[in-house]
Amino acid sequence: MKVGLVGTGLVGGSLGLALRARGAVVVGQDRDPRAAERARELGIVDSIGAVEGADLVVLAVPVRSIPGCARSLGPVAGVVTDVGSTKAAVVRGGEAVFGGRFVGGHPMAGSERSGPDAADARLFEGRRVLLTPTARTEPDALARVAEMWRGVGATIVEMDAERHDRVLAAVSHLPHAVAYALAGALGALGADSFRGLAGGGLTDTTRIAATPAPMWIDVFLENKGALLEALDAFSAELGALRAAVERDDSAAIAAFIEGARAARARILG
Repeated sequence: MKVGLVGTGLVGGSLGLALRARGAVVVGQDRDPRAAERARELGIVDSIGAVEGADLVVLAVPVRSIPGCARSLGPVAGVVTDVGSTKAAVVRGGEAVFGGRFVGGHPMAGSERSGPDAADARLFEGRRVLLTPTARTEPDALARVAEMWRGVGATIVEMDAERHDRVLAAVSHLPHAVAYALAGALGALGADSFRGLAGGGLTDTTRIAATPAPMWIDVFLENKGALLEALDAFSAELGALRAAVERDDSAAIAAFIEGARAARARILG
């Protein structure tokens, strides 16, 4: 199989490595020529060039760039998919260009690292990939995209694009927003005075706040409505905890903690 890879960062680069390890031919391109050349050096792609002749084209660029990226490609004979963290607008834009040959995709795998040097051929093993077919999606296109992801070790979950965005606002976009806010609050309290004193809890809860801005600006704004609802729910919970601490209400604090523990168990169980 010949795969065209547009974008050679963490996710695109990891996919390129994984596919090549399994015998696929990968031709790639990146808006940053230095990243494209680095991807070739690292073995992420076989070559740098046009992707339109590939059997399957993967758009691994920030979500707000996907529609424009799709329009900028020449005539594509094969199936087209993406790896974006939001889906409703992406799917509409992809189908406007490629019709039923476009399949929305979102691998639930990542890292706080970025760029071709962060690529990991095992990134998708044991991870879920969410696919968001519509009534227009061609069955063969869906099957080909699912086969690609299963081939690199992932499991497939299908869902409606709008539901995807509501769910991911809660389980992915909100945690990233909270991590950034937590790190920002510590900065406001005097980050330099905490240097070298962070424990495992802080390291764990702020790890994803090391992710560079471009991807998450797009995600936050593209999924604005659902994210605002999630942020409001978080703000209400944080406000309740603050009020309980302010009035020295140990019973309320205990109930808050136990409720949070129970919610976590239901989500992860």
